[in-house]
Amino acid sequence: MDNNNQSKEQILEQGFETITQNGLRFFTVESLAANLGMSKKTIYKFFPSKEILIEKIVDYFTGMIERKLKQIVESDMDPVEKYVKIMDFIMDKISRTSMDKVIELKNRYPIVWKKIETFRQGLTQGFATIFIEAQEKGFARKNIDMNIVATIYMDIVNSTFQPEFFLRNNLAPIDTINLFVNLITEGMFTEKGISVMKQKNIGKK
Repeated sequence: MDNNNQSKEQILEQGFETITQNGLRFFTVESLAANLGMSKKTIYKFFPSKEILIEKIVDYFTGMIERKLKQIVESDMDPVEKYVKIMDFIMDKISRTSMDKVIELKNRYPIVWKKIETFRQGLTQGFATIFIEAQEKGFARKNIDMNIVATIYMDIVNSTFQPEFFLRNNLAPIDTINLFVNLITEGMFTEKGISVMKQKNIGKK
C-alpha cells in the first residue's frame, strides 16, 4: 500500500471510529485532523468536503462488512456456523452504535442513508447462498424456497429495523434482532439445524 492509500485508510478508519463514538453533530475535520496528527489540508487533499468525507467513511464501513461476509460465505465452515458468524459479526457492530447517532446520519445525509439501505438489500444473495447450502445438507427444511426466504429476511431488516423503530418502541437492537433471528431459524431450520445453532450459542452474547 503506497503512502497516499495508507493515509486515506487511516483517515477513513479514524473517521469511522469518531462518528461511531461521538456522532455526526460533533464530527469536524478539525477534530479528525487533530486525532490523526495531520493537517486539515492533508484530509481535504483526499476528500474535498466534509460531505464527501462522510460518504466515503460510510463506504469504508459497508466495504468492511462486505469483505467480512464474503470471507465467511466462501469459507469451509458448515452453513449454520456461517450464519452464526455473520449474525454475531453484525450484532457486534450494532452493539457499538447508538441509534440516536444512526438517526442523525439518516436525517442529515439521506443520500448516504439510501446507500446503506441499498447495500443491506444487496446482502440478500449471500444469505440465500447460506440458506440453500443449509438446505442441501439437511440443516434447513426442504419444502421452502430459500431465495424467497432470503428476500423476505432482508426486506424485513430494511423496512422494519430502522433506527426510529427501536427508539419509538423502546427496544434494544441486540435483543430485538436476536428474537427475530430465533423466530426465523425456528421456522426455517430442521431439528438438526436448530441443534447446531444452539451449540454455536447464537444470540447468547
